[in-house]
Amino acid sequence: MLKRKSKSFYFASIFLSKETFNNCSVLYSFCRQIDDIADNKQPNKEKKLKNILKSIININDSNNKIDEGIKLLINSKVIEKKCLIELVQGVLLDTRKTIHLSNEIALINYSYLVAGTVGIMMAKLLSNKLVYAYRYAVDLGIAMQLTNILRDILEDASIGRVYFPKSWINITPEKILKRTINTKNSLNRISQKIYDLSEIYYKSAMKGMAFLPFRSRFAILLALNIYRQIGEKIIKNNYSNLIKRESVYTYEKIFCLIKVCIIFIFNINIHIKKYEHDKSLHDKINNNTFLKTIIYEKR
Repeated sequence: MLKRKSKSFYFASIFLSKETFNNCSVLYSFCRQIDDIADNKQPNKEKKLKNILKSIININDSNNKIDEGIKLLINSKVIEKKCLIELVQGVLLDTRKTIHLSNEIALINYSYLVAGTVGIMMAKLLSNKLVYAYRYAVDLGIAMQLTNILRDILEDASIGRVYFPKSWINITPEKILKRTINTKNSLNRISQKIYDLSEIYYKSAMKGMAFLPFRSRFAILLALNIYRQIGEKIIKNNYSNLIKRESVYTYEKIFCLIKVCIIFIFNINIHIKKYEHDKSLHDKINNNTFLKTIIYEKR
């Protein structure tokens, strides 16, 4: 499933150890399961996700039908149950008939719930022992989610979703799909804004690479650069997100691999731990989240 559904991460994941890769695959499979429930045209989507949420909360219930792999990761403390709960709560937002986030605060909170939480869980899966480093992991998750929003604008609009904040642009999915000249100009401006915001979080995530174990560090650095390239291609190709769903081809991944090898060998900053995370990047995130109540309380 990982190979078929997430080619960019699969390409990077071949550099992980077998155990780490298997654990990441279990987490990815679960994330794909709940995403598919929210995205597919099927009845009772909200009820199905709430049942999964209840199963996570009552993880050791004898009648629990949740995936055994996820149950094992939770019970062995390899991933945080609270992060999984927040992830499902975020995906539940996608079950609404129409979606249009109100402002940048809503955008960042949504991105944290559906992707920043995954960043925290991935950091722990990769044997990252320093809790401080999870702040950077959240930033990578948010950055990748912003790239998703930038890339999938047409696909999202076709199912009634607009993730660009209303405070930036008040537009309907129907107008996005019509793509008139005026609409294109406005969406190009907002696309640039989303891209610029993602770059802030990618740059912060780069500073956290040194907290990862050596082998995982290379794999995640590669995944970051491959995914980041999607946004770069959209901007470089004159906002191609209004024409097609941009992707990174195999030859581009190989060039990216060469680039990352050079960075990994010659950029010493990748290997030096820096306790200088910009806390303002998380100011908009709800104070009741796992990030604010646990990560920021631990040293």
